[in-house]
Amino acid sequence: MRASPIFLLFFILLSCKPAEEKAFKAPYADIKGFFEAEVLRLTRNKSAVDKTIEQNGLSETKTSLSIDWENELSLFTGSDINKAAWQDSYKIIEDSSSVSYHAIDPNLRTREIRIIKDINGKPRQIKIKNISRNYLYESSETLIYIPDSAYSIDKNQKVILLGKNSYRINAEIIK
Repeated sequence: MRASPIFLLFFILLSCKPAEEKAFKAPYADIKGFFEAEVLRLTRNKSAVDKTIEQNGLSETKTSLSIDWENELSLFTGSDINKAAWQDSYKIIEDSSSVSYHAIDPNLRTREIRIIKDINGKPRQIKIKNISRNYLYESSETLIYIPDSAYSIDKNQKVILLGKNSYRINAEIIK
């Protein structure tokens, strides 16, 4: 008789199914997916860039033929706002030619994303504003991407004891 209650308990445990988790549906534009697709496309096309880099007032212009597009566009990809925890953290403003996402919580790094669309609804320009702050560090970024044309990164940093640092990258995509 002892084996019977153990067998019954074993049978009950096997028949239990875990509760099904609700699938997370991304409420905002898939910025990460868009830029991952751009990385693949630009890499496949062997696209190059004419790039002007300015740091603290000093500038340099160069043409880069071999680009690590994943690294080059990492700030854009890193501005993904489709996290389950942030599902209701952005206010959406949309019209026929654009959609904007504005952070409700001032502690979120990505404060604003604005996507201007062409007549077919495809992104014509993406502008992202990121801000990070803590007791030792303050950083602001303005990222602009124009598919098949150009991108720019404007970044300002202020670090306690190290001072201010600013840089800007303006790049024209070739091919």
